[in-house]
Amino acid sequence: MLSPIVVGDGAVGTAVAVALSGPRGKVVLAGPRGTPEKNRVFVTEGYLSKSAEVFHTSIDRIPPGEFVIVALKAFSIRDAVPHIRKICNGKLICLSNGMGLGEEWGELAEEVEYVVLSMGFRKTGPTTALTTDGIVYCETCGRAAGIFTASGIPVEEVTDINELRWAKWYANSIINPIGALTGIENNRLIRAGLYPLIEKLSSEISAIMPSRRALAEGQRILEWLLEHSSNKCSMLQDIERGLPTEIDFLTGLCTKRLKDKCPTASILVSLVEARKLLVNNVLS
Repeated sequence: MLSPIVVGDGAVGTAVAVALSGPRGKVVLAGPRGTPEKNRVFVTEGYLSKSAEVFHTSIDRIPPGEFVIVALKAFSIRDAVPHIRKICNGKLICLSNGMGLGEEWGELAEEVEYVVLSMGFRKTGPTTALTTDGIVYCETCGRAAGIFTASGIPVEEVTDINELRWAKWYANSIINPIGALTGIENNRLIRAGLYPLIEKLSSEISAIMPSRRALAEGQRILEWLLEHSSNKCSMLQDIERGLPTEIDFLTGLCTKRLKDKCPTASILVSLVEARKLLVNNVLS
């Protein structure tokens, strides 16, 4: 029996690899080029509390698998496509945040089934990740629901996963740049006096939402995060670690489509880019 493959050994990939271990045997977890091939025990803490031995390897040495789950940052997808193409057998599931990913997938775009994770994730060590509660949303009649059912992560099936992706994009496009710039956890942003900024940014990016339903769902997700999520947004985690951010696939998408009609979004995108340069000592 072929093993499940998770591409991307960050916080999300680590947690998903651990969650999927057991029901389908040992999971293969693919990291960056040069990752030593080794059976390693990975641990998730918090909401998903579990440990599992997985086969950790390099993305350019992925063996054939039962299915491929991609847990990469949006900006890493394009470079990973040649390696994924070699082993893709029609079960290709993407967990990446952001919209406009079709161009990144290129010729594999039609093979991709998207799911949406509402959990929070934070890498706490080379083999450990902290998780907060949430759900994995899968399209009804898709392949992902069956794969995740035995994982320990609650599964909810939806009739239009694309609308839910837009809804998450909306919430992330507001939460991420503000959290990244202030260093404040999601559920402390309003208490910090940032509601006027949240409201202004929300008003601007609402203009590119594809439907009222997607916007309403995005507003619901945003409200929940602002009230209940103690997680540091992923963009803040990336900046703190000196890594690239997904700003171009989140708030930056708004600036590309609306040009000068979203001044608040444009300013926040520029500030995120500037902070990244500062953290990386490019401006010194």
